[in-house]
Amino acid sequence: MKHIIPKFPKTRLSAIAVRLVLALLVLTMLGGVLTACAGGNTVAALKAQTITVDDNNNLDSNDINTLATAIASSKKSHQIREYLVAALNGYDMTAEGFNDDELPAPNKDKVGEYGYNAIKYQAFELANAWKYEKMNAYDVEDLVNSLKTTVTIDQSMGFFTMIQHWVALGFEWLINVPGFGSFILGTVYFAIVVEIIMLPLGIYQQKNSRKQALLRPKEMAIRKKYAGRNDQKTQQQASQEVAEMYQKEGFSPMAGCWPLLLTFPVIIALYNIVINPLKYIMGASDGLISALTQFATASKAAGGLGLELTSKSGTIEILSHIRADGLSDAIMNGMPNFAYLSNGQACAEALEPMMNRIPDFSLFGANFGLNPGIENPWLLFIPVVTFALYYVSMKVNRKLSFQPTANDPQNGCSNATMNIMMPAMSAFFTFIVPGAVGLYWGIKSVFGMVKQWIIAKAMPLPQFTEADFKAAEKELAAKEKNRPVKKSGTKNPNVRSLHHIDDEDDLEPLPQAKKGDYVEEEDSTHEEAKGAYLGDATLKDDAPVREPKNKKTKKAKEDEPVDTAAAYVADESDENSNG
Repeated sequence: MKHIIPKFPKTRLSAIAVRLVLALLVLTMLGGVLTACAGGNTVAALKAQTITVDDNNNLDSNDINTLATAIASSKKSHQIREYLVAALNGYDMTAEGFNDDELPAPNKDKVGEYGYNAIKYQAFELANAWKYEKMNAYDVEDLVNSLKTTVTIDQSMGFFTMIQHWVALGFEWLINVPGFGSFILGTVYFAIVVEIIMLPLGIYQQKNSRKQALLRPKEMAIRKKYAGRNDQKTQQQASQEVAEMYQKEGFSPMAGCWPLLLTFPVIIALYNIVINPLKYIMGASDGLISALTQFATASKAAGGLGLELTSKSGTIEILSHIRADGLSDAIMNGMPNFAYLSNGQACAEALEPMMNRIPDFSLFGANFGLNPGIENPWLLFIPVVTFALYYVSMKVNRKLSFQPTANDPQNGCSNATMNIMMPAMSAFFTFIVPGAVGLYWGIKSVFGMVKQWIIAKAMPLPQFTEADFKAAEKELAAKEKNRPVKKSGTKNPNVRSLHHIDDEDDLEPLPQAKKGDYVEEEDSTHEEAKGAYLGDATLKDDAPVREPKNKKTKKAKEDEPVDTAAAYVADESDENSNG
């Protein structure tokens, strides 16, 4: 039964726990990133409002309410609403060759026909669908009004949102004062300030690395005992002894992970600030952001700006279009009458003071508020540079900091995999977010590398000589010598070889060497085992063995059993010869 449930060392469990925490934090970071990416484009759920009709309507209230409810629950509700609003404005978006950038003259006489085309185009399966062919302009207007939404303008900030807002206000000061209104220059200063604030964590990590480096000679002395044995159980035993040595010296290899864990929430917070300045810098509510997003992305035929957002990330791209194309006046004039909203006028009034706080996202004529892609090929260098910078910075940081022994399962903070995964993940996200975000990540990695270099120069890691390692070996040998062991020749089922350290205590004892058996001494490749070999099992003082005559020590000669009969004959022969 002892073999059914595996036994893990406590240090092994600690390493597994830390890795699980790291995985959860990475997933949390990804979730925060994806939430931030989708947050700017959150559209309020459509709620079909009950309406009444008058004598001007061709449809009765039941038909209109039934149709409104069906549209609100449809997966294509936003597109249907856009077509209906365009129809109310006198445009048929279902017409062949319709171009929203070159709108024809509106035809208000065919609003009902265009409205029916919008419904028919979406292939609705409604009972009594023939009734909607009689739809007129009043029916379309009532239908559009029933689909209007009311957004919340007042911002209700939680604790973490409030903290990010305060940080974002400092970011805005860096943009406006030392950055002269440039979002890019403000980003550079912001990255510098963040690295300075995170300096204590870097110093703590370096101190932890120095402490671990001081224990390297003892660690190598322990691992040398198990040299040449690569099976999993032997490696676990070596790691267990290293962990016990760390514990005795008052050092925890997991202590260096906590600064890394603390940086993940900071990364998420900073990413949200950079990607969504309208929320965190200007303090706009999610409802107001939703209203602006609907107005900006709605077609011109439906009364919107007709913008196509490629990133779907936050509000940085919308703000960059507003600043670069001078769309502030269009928003103030168009949003009050925007047919999607029932409180468009209030939304416009709330956005008006924020339009004057939009920073400049361009640098040398390039708009870094846009996404890298075919339409903006000059921004494609950002993902490439981001990957290169992150890869180089992680390699340099590893070189400047202490690195644990490779392939040790106890090293919870091993960066072997992260050297590729983190740069690759950063480069991937720079493809789906505006260029300003990728630029921020690249700048931050450069300053992080410089910070690590300064810390490494101020607090260098200790260097060791061969004498230091030999001294550690002698100290370990002395401790091993003082350990209590069973006397040679006695049966001890608890004695295990390095090749059988995974055996359980209830197994049968290994066979003992018999008197007179000859066992050849092991070659130098296993000298560190310091035991005779019987078959494949290494024995440590399990039984007395006879060594070759030319290799016997003085002590072995004294302890060797003597054949008394042969000795008596030899003595008698000597006396006769001497006589």
